Amino acid sequence: MTSHSTHSPLPTEDRTSFGLLRRMTFQRQLSIAVAAGVVLLALFSSIASAWQGSRQIRDTLMRQGAHIATSLAAQSTLALLYASSDNAADPVNAALTFPDVLRVEIRKADGGVLLVRGAVGKDSSAGNLPLPRLHPREAYLEAETDDTWRFVAPVWTKPADTPFEVVAPTEEFLGYVRVVHSKATLVRMMADIFMVNLACAFFFAALFLLAIRYLSRRISRPLNVLSAAMARAERGEAHVRAVVDGPKDIEHMAQAFNRMIAVLQERGDELQRHRDHLEDLVRERTAELRTAKERAEIANQAKSAFLARMSHELRTPLNAIMGYAQLLKMDKSLGERQAQSLKTIHSSGEHLLLLIVDILDLSQIEAGKTELHPAPAAVSTFLQGLSDIIRIKAEEKGLNYVLDCDANVPPAIDIDEKRLRQVLLNLLSNAVKFTAKGAVSLSVRRTDTALHSTMATLRFEVRDTGVGIPKEEQARVFEPFEQAGDAHSRAAGTGLGLAIVRQLVRLMGGEVHLDSQPGHGSRFWFELRVHCPAVDTLALPQPLSAAPQSDMTGYEGPRRTILIVDDVEINRTMLVDILRPLGFETVEAADGQEALDRIGQSRPDLVLMDLAMPVMDGLQATRALRSLQLTRNLPVIALSANASNADRDEALEAGAQVFLAKPFDRADLLRCLGEQLDLRWTVLPSAV
Repeated sequence: MTSHSTHSPLPTEDRTSFGLLRRMTFQRQLSIAVAAGVVLLALFSSIASAWQGSRQIRDTLMRQGAHIATSLAAQSTLALLYASSDNAADPVNAALTFPDVLRVEIRKADGGVLLVRGAVGKDSSAGNLPLPRLHPREAYLEAETDDTWRFVAPVWTKPADTPFEVVAPTEEFLGYVRVVHSKATLVRMMADIFMVNLACAFFFAALFLLAIRYLSRRISRPLNVLSAAMARAERGEAHVRAVVDGPKDIEHMAQAFNRMIAVLQERGDELQRHRDHLEDLVRERTAELRTAKERAEIANQAKSAFLARMSHELRTPLNAIMGYAQLLKMDKSLGERQAQSLKTIHSSGEHLLLLIVDILDLSQIEAGKTELHPAPAAVSTFLQGLSDIIRIKAEEKGLNYVLDCDANVPPAIDIDEKRLRQVLLNLLSNAVKFTAKGAVSLSVRRTDTALHSTMATLRFEVRDTGVGIPKEEQARVFEPFEQAGDAHSRAAGTGLGLAIVRQLVRLMGGEVHLDSQPGHGSRFWFELRVHCPAVDTLALPQPLSAAPQSDMTGYEGPRRTILIVDDVEINRTMLVDILRPLGFETVEAADGQEALDRIGQSRPDLVLMDLAMPVMDGLQATRALRSLQLTRNLPVIALSANASNADRDEALEAGAQVFLAKPFDRADLLRCLGEQLDLRWTVLPSAV
């Protein structure tokens, strides 16, 4: 069943807005946020103030209108009593002189008009209004429109008490007065109040924004200065320092940055001194380094990146060491002790190369640059090749090696064969190294019950009868540069193997487990969920070309010319010493541009191209060769101390036919030459 995430991506507008904000400076973001807040505050406060003021003005104007109607009603008694409009003319005119009084009506008790004056306007229907059903004693608001109020005040007689009346006189309703009052003053005063409040609010808002801008510039200026200093430090300037200025917190940040740069510079100077006096320091600091190593922190991303960069620098001199060691081993005039010494040099170089590869692998894994490339692999062929390697190591120590593969294990699986081989070789090599007597075994079991499924769960288990690992040290052995056991056993390696094993198994979807007791051996195991392809789709491994033998004398056919391109003279000299005794003509070039210049003169049959060179590197030179008609098909073997998969892919993409990582084995180099030039090697008669 496919599960759907409940989180939907942000709309394009939102993503654009967030991206725009991220590109703005701190000062601009702060100014925009404060400005928006102040503008909204000014608007809301102005509206609220205008609304409150309008309520007060409205109440005042309504009381004024009711008072005008009441006053006019008191002055219209005589006019209504005698039905004489002339008697009401002066009070009506006086009422019309009040501001906003638009219309005045005096009506009789039956609704008849006694006197009407003023503008008709939108309130022309007022004359047709029905009489009030009730005759209140006080003035009241009869109706209200968007533009006017209509106030009505009743007119009653006010009889005076006299001694001549037997019955007390009663009040008589004579009529009423209607006053139409405009809201123009209310609207105008509301607008005035709103504009005055808005102007005041924006005035103080402008002052506030200026203050905020000043403060933000005071904060952002030292931050920008500190950021510029950090950028200079990132570009590699060693003596950069930040200006200590601004608020106290930012001053503390600048001081901390300066202290950090000072510490880094001091460490850099110390490292340079160590490089200048490496031989003396190694002897003087061995004990200190051993103690410091035990207290060191777990390698992090920065250490991994540094080690990856150093790999190239270490491989370059190692290439010459191992190359000349192989050449000298071929000298038949060497004595037994000399041959043994050369063998020690070569094996030590191979051990150092293995350590460099482990360090590079660990740095790539920790940096997240390691990718798996699953492909169909025959299980039996894979395990047999692995066993052939380990069996030799085990027999050299007098150990038994046992391979136990369950019959239910599928014949083929999709797996990154290189990485799985690396994991199992590390585990088995450790088992052999820490086992003095007994046996080392590798077993493969299928743990799931769905035997006919295209997916399978395989359990790989490595056992030994070695020294074992104490329980308190079992978690530590999977950390980089950590080993279990006493000082003698730890001296055999750097402690990277199990760290790489754990990381690679996790990449493949499993987890490494350990069960061990001191004196009773150890057991490492992990489980992987793998796909089982059909056997008929599995490509059979192709046999490797026969490598040239060590006592080979040359090759048949015309002499071939090889162009050697490398900026390091000793590397060129070593290759010349390998190739010329075999009958090859050699031409040398120190960079890619010089190689292109020599191509037309020497017309080589093959190019050995180093990749990292000044002026023009090997990749550029190879691309240039492929762009020329004369050299489009000229074989190129790329040689590089950068041995990652990315470097290999980049070289092949540029046009190289073969990639060899330095230091390379002489036999591998000659095998590649034979394949590219289609050579038939000749050997001494005794070696045939």
